[in-house]
Amino acid sequence: MTLQFSPALESALASLNPSSDPLDEPDFNPTAHINKLFPSEDALARIDSYATELESTLTALDEEVLRTVRAQTSAGAAARRDLEAGKAAMGELFTKVREIKGKAERSEQMVHDICADIKSLDYAKRHLTLTITALKRLQMLVTATEQLSVMTSERMYTNAADLLQAVNQLLLHFVSYKGIKKIDEQTERVAELRDTLRAQVFADFNQLSSQEGTPAHSQLETLSGACAVVDALGPDVRREMLSWFSNWQFAPYKHAFQPYGEAGSLDKTELRYTWHRQFLKQYDELYTTLFPPSWKVALVITREYCTITRHHLDEILDQSRGALDVAVLTHALQKTIEFEKEMAARFEATAMEGEGEEGEEGEDKATADTGHDLVGSISGCFDSYMSIYVSLEDKSISEALTKLIAEETWTAAAAGRADSRVFNSSKELMIALKRSFKRGTALHMSAVLLELTKVWAKQLRTYAKTVEARLPPVQQPTDPALPPVCNLDQETQQKVCAVVNTSKYCHETTAQLEDSIIKVIDADVAEHVDLSGVKEEFQGVVTHGMRVLVAALETRAAPALAQMPKLKWDAMEELSEDTSPYMLEIVGKAREMMPALGEALMPIYVRFFCDKFVESFVPRFIGHIYNCKGIGMVGAQQMQVDVGTLKQTLVDLPTLGQATPTTFYTRMVTEELAKAELVLKLVQTPEEMLEVAVKEMRTSGTKINLGKILELKGLKRADSERLTEAYNLMTGSASEGGKKIKKLFNLS
Repeated sequence: MTLQFSPALESALASLNPSSDPLDEPDFNPTAHINKLFPSEDALARIDSYATELESTLTALDEEVLRTVRAQTSAGAAARRDLEAGKAAMGELFTKVREIKGKAERSEQMVHDICADIKSLDYAKRHLTLTITALKRLQMLVTATEQLSVMTSERMYTNAADLLQAVNQLLLHFVSYKGIKKIDEQTERVAELRDTLRAQVFADFNQLSSQEGTPAHSQLETLSGACAVVDALGPDVRREMLSWFSNWQFAPYKHAFQPYGEAGSLDKTELRYTWHRQFLKQYDELYTTLFPPSWKVALVITREYCTITRHHLDEILDQSRGALDVAVLTHALQKTIEFEKEMAARFEATAMEGEGEEGEEGEDKATADTGHDLVGSISGCFDSYMSIYVSLEDKSISEALTKLIAEETWTAAAAGRADSRVFNSSKELMIALKRSFKRGTALHMSAVLLELTKVWAKQLRTYAKTVEARLPPVQQPTDPALPPVCNLDQETQQKVCAVVNTSKYCHETTAQLEDSIIKVIDADVAEHVDLSGVKEEFQGVVTHGMRVLVAALETRAAPALAQMPKLKWDAMEELSEDTSPYMLEIVGKAREMMPALGEALMPIYVRFFCDKFVESFVPRFIGHIYNCKGIGMVGAQQMQVDVGTLKQTLVDLPTLGQATPTTFYTRMVTEELAKAELVLKLVQTPEEMLEVAVKEMRTSGTKINLGKILELKGLKRADSERLTEAYNLMTGSASEGGKKIKKLFNLS
């Protein structure tokens, strides 16, 4: 039986003992191997020799296996001996490790004992050092206190200030020693000296306030040292000193400017600020060197002055709430704002100079006290009264406007430029608004200026309605075909022109006012400034005035135009060389009116008038053509002559009014009158050409009233209706309609 191993084991054996012997192959086949060795009968002759070789090989293998077994037996005994020797070595190693560990523990304990001794010595040294230092400081404190006592009694303020600061620093080191008798005694002694110094300093300053005249230099030098003592006494004493100085300096001010005192009225507000300017000037001359610059005495007392002044003004305003005068209120507020800005600029400049001098000391410029808080410190009391101010402005402008309207003659200059021919009340109103604007901008309060803008807009709207009411009424007939009725004499016509010019002037001035407001007001509220409604209202008055003038010219031309349908156009036998009388009268009225309008109106409004007149009159003229019973060939030709005269006159209207006609206007006249010429052309068109003419108009998109045109041609109603039916048919089928039209005129 053949022994079989797994492929993995076979591969492992092959890698450990590589062999090329066929007997070692995993898939060895004995039969195949024998057949390979003895492929034929002749080869069997060497079978004995081969068997002998195999026996020799087996013998060698047995010997080799025996030697291997013997060697393995000897190696196992050696391994056991080596293992025993290793165990003995490891036991010896463990013994040595235990000895080393014991020595390390004894060394560690020794080091710990040594460190404990060192720490104890260090504590002793530290306590000894602190004790020596405390004793030295105590000695210094006792010595300094004795010296401070001497200097206090002799009023040697400069040296006392230095010693007091040193004593203050020394006392800080003894805070934790509170309760020790000697320390408590020294602390009480220093407190007594501080109180004594404070009392002496204030007594010396009180002596300064009680004397008259300029203080002596020696006195100021002594008090300057006293200020150093105040600094050493702490910020509370310094504030007390500044408060005392302010009360002393402002006592006369409080007496003179107390509400309803000698100068305690609102109209004397400017005197208050003059007083303080003079006071600061006196302070610079006498007391600048007295107080340390770090105290910023001028700034501190200015803040105190602002507080006092605000309290005074607040009381004055409250008591005058019902009787405030807008001019006085505005002037007081304006001067207050100017004073605040002046003071803020003064102390900002002073602070910048101080920063330049002390820059090497690293002073933080961001924390420098520059006096910016002075702005609004007084003027803030006016905030709650600004609504009253706005109401007063409204009342003032309203009263002025009422007076201007009452005194207005509603006549403009008879000569001069057209833009100067405005009502005098409009100029005076704009002057009043500019003054109000000047007062409002001087306050530098955007919210107030925005409210004033609403007041100005309201008054301008009132004036616009008042001016518009001066326009004469225009009567509109119930029949829309009839022109509006408005009879104007020369004086009334000039008044209407003055209304137009005044409204134009107010429109332009309002726009300028709006721009001025936007320039001075804060950007965040500028978007709320809107006078477009007022401008539109004045522009509406202009348009209304133009309609009145157009209606006036149409009213003057109406009688002549009314004669047009009454003429017997179909009875004319020959064409006249001249324009018809009715048309001469119409163009005569227009040519008569335009020079006066040119004198009284600006060219832009002359052109505006011409545009509106053409838009209104020409359609009405075409309507009168349709109203004629019958025109006929000659009548149509005569009408064409009249239309030519009208066209030329309309084109000349701007020139007659001292204005240059625009291309748009000339084109408009041509296009509007082309409609009349088209009607007359169809009337003159022979029957055999009517189909072509109608087709051309249909192609160009021109709308025609064929029924009316046929009536103007003089056709009978029945023929006219049949021809109209044929025309309508032509819009659906050109060939069928054309044949029917030819049949009606017997042309087929």
